Amino acid sequence: MQTHPNSPLGKYLRQPKLYISLPSKGQWYAKNNLESADDLEVYSMSAADEINLKTPDGLYSGKVVTKVIQNCIPGIKDPWMIPSSDFDYIMAAIRLASYGEFIQMGASCPKCKHEDQYQTEVQNILTHLENAEFQSEIRVEDFIIRIRPLYYKETTELQKTNTFVQRALYVTIPKIQDEKEKESTIEQLYEQINAATIDAITTCVTEILTPEGESETNPVFIKEFLISSDPKFFNAVEETYKKNSQALTLPKSEVECSECNELYTISTNLDYASFFGKG
Repeated sequence: MQTHPNSPLGKYLRQPKLYISLPSKGQWYAKNNLESADDLEVYSMSAADEINLKTPDGLYSGKVVTKVIQNCIPGIKDPWMIPSSDFDYIMAAIRLASYGEFIQMGASCPKCKHEDQYQTEVQNILTHLENAEFQSEIRVEDFIIRIRPLYYKETTELQKTNTFVQRALYVTIPKIQDEKEKESTIEQLYEQINAATIDAITTCVTEILTPEGESETNPVFIKEFLISSDPKFFNAVEETYKKNSQALTLPKSEVECSECNELYTISTNLDYASFFGKG
């Protein structure tokens, strides 16, 4: 909602707090989805954004996060189609623009269980993600396989499936009395998660070049080849997928317990409900 141009409040509307250049350099974005990969304006979150981020259902579906991105980085037209190589970088930039350079995190000492509060710098997250390398080409013997990051829409759907299956295993399955029915339901759940994983891994393949230099880009034919041919092709894509995910994992911080002086490492919490909490 815009303030009326004649209102004295107009001059106090939000202004860009910082400008970012995307780690992907704009690769993997649709032509009309990005104004520029460089000098993207980042605004701080509004009061409405903060309220929305407290809505569990909206966070689970991803809708709230996409609304926050649209409001804070208007240069990205469709946040659902942000590649994973940029996503956490974008969220960290919004966090920096909204609350400043430090994030407060709670942790429990593994030795004495004492609870402490620690700070981590958002800039460290941005620097790490800027330098993370995404491997987009895989060589399997004389074949070349080219892949892309999953988009936010795809990762959200995969996470929803994982969450549904985990909840079913811990909540629904124990309520089933008949052993055959229980066994059948568990099998169906694992088939569901396996199918979602296969879809995610095969979807990220954009092209396969044969030893003769022939190119296949049809996703249907690519998926059929990967799941029906020698496992070495699928396994190579899956391994690279995991390596890329690890490269994009946020760095851990070494901290010291204030009670017993034990040194241990903690991970930055990117649960968005807490990641965007003040302080």
